[in-house]
Amino acid sequence: MNDSPHTNIDVDLLSLPKCRRLPGEVISPLTYTNDIVDFDHWDHMFITNCCRSLTLYDFDGPPSTILDLGCGRGLWAIEAAKQWQGSTVVGFDIERTQPRLNVLEKSVSRRLKWVQGNLLEQLPFLPGQFDFVRMVRMGLHIPEDEWPSVLAEIARILKPHGVLEIIEEDLLFPCQSTRSHDVTPSSGQSFGSSTQGSNTVVTATSYHKSVLSLKAKNGTNTSLDSLSGTSSTSLPSVLDTKLRHPKPPDPQDHSRLQRAWEEMLYNYFLSSQPLSVLPLYLSLSFPSIRSHPPLQIPLPPNSSDKQQLTTQHSISTVQLDPATLFELRALSAQPSSEADSSARASVMTAGGSESERTMSSWACMHLARTVRTIVGCKESIWSAYERLYGEDPTPPVVRTTQQKSTSAWSDLRPSPTNPLRDYFERDWINWENDMADRTSLRGCMQAELTWNEPVGKPPDWRLWRNSLRQQDACSSRDELAEYCRSLRGFVCFKS
Repeated sequence: MNDSPHTNIDVDLLSLPKCRRLPGEVISPLTYTNDIVDFDHWDHMFITNCCRSLTLYDFDGPPSTILDLGCGRGLWAIEAAKQWQGSTVVGFDIERTQPRLNVLEKSVSRRLKWVQGNLLEQLPFLPGQFDFVRMVRMGLHIPEDEWPSVLAEIARILKPHGVLEIIEEDLLFPCQSTRSHDVTPSSGQSFGSSTQGSNTVVTATSYHKSVLSLKAKNGTNTSLDSLSGTSSTSLPSVLDTKLRHPKPPDPQDHSRLQRAWEEMLYNYFLSSQPLSVLPLYLSLSFPSIRSHPPLQIPLPPNSSDKQQLTTQHSISTVQLDPATLFELRALSAQPSSEADSSARASVMTAGGSESERTMSSWACMHLARTVRTIVGCKESIWSAYERLYGEDPTPPVVRTTQQKSTSAWSDLRPSPTNPLRDYFERDWINWENDMADRTSLRGCMQAELTWNEPVGKPPDWRLWRNSLRQQDACSSRDELAEYCRSLRGFVCFKS
């Protein structure tokens, strides 16, 4: 029986050209750093702690042949070889960053192998070679039009009744939405690029085109600052007003960077919401699929929320029970949004439990991991930022004449070499400090470990937060459901 899911994904995606990528080209905006490796290790501990196992699927016995696609530094593959002493494990990655086998125990190294190659090309393995294939967080490396071919290749190398396990997350840009979204509605569509937390779906490319058309129509030069805080219903008239009376940029408004993130994904043809498209693509190659409710981590509040100081463990408005966090069930034939909603309700706790307290403390680490991933894409985001705003012949400057500077970084003056890059750096510093403030790792360590804060100069994010005007520091954002992470696992069975 085929229990493949019904989703509301646009089936026209399947008629796209099979591959826009040049043969042999590697697709990834991410620069892999040791910091990202550290968070990969934390993620490994988080998932295995929730599952109480190396896998989401509970095998009757250890699979004998295992492939870890996109293995990174090889942590999971090494752990699998250690725990499943009768199994042969292959770690596959584009980079040769795994430890040398001769530094591992012989009982592990003789059953472990590293293979280098491009996941987007034909895999160098025989048909039906593996009992179990695992792939985790590859959304930043697989263009949306190549998911079907990648999954078909995995199905080819799996044995009959073999298992594929995918853990994936949406590519969110964490930030709190402002009350007025500086976006322009458009009928154009891009693949998964939408403004998070907004009811108006806008693509990065259509936004760029609409801004250029406004310039041509009005005969004016539209700078970044003049777009801040405009309404999508009467943009031309508002633009005229903003151009005559520009306001200093809001240090908590990260919409320019968010649009650059979406533009970057669009240019790499990466879906910002792989959790929405994966059920359809998986069903093309696998007749039976199981999953769990999406794990959605709310964006922690900033430190201006006085209540946070006394309720350090009440960060998340959705409290989940880790014991049932990754409980698998067959994907329903009903629309995915309804199925997810009913399933998510079943894993909420009533409140006040130990699991609730633990879940809350995870939120800051999830945000820190998301931020570190985005930092690894900084140069790619800058390229998108430059494409979006670089055609303005009068690069924007930071205006501080109308009011006193709101932070040490808002006095940043454009350099004669690249004013736009200076503006980008100011936006970037504001966003990083905002996220560091929300992460509040010092507060977590004080609450969990009773560690006192070290003496000396306060961290940069606190200086940034303290320098904001009182009305800026207070919550002036929409009470929308904002998330810093949305994670989900899929277990697929070959017929």
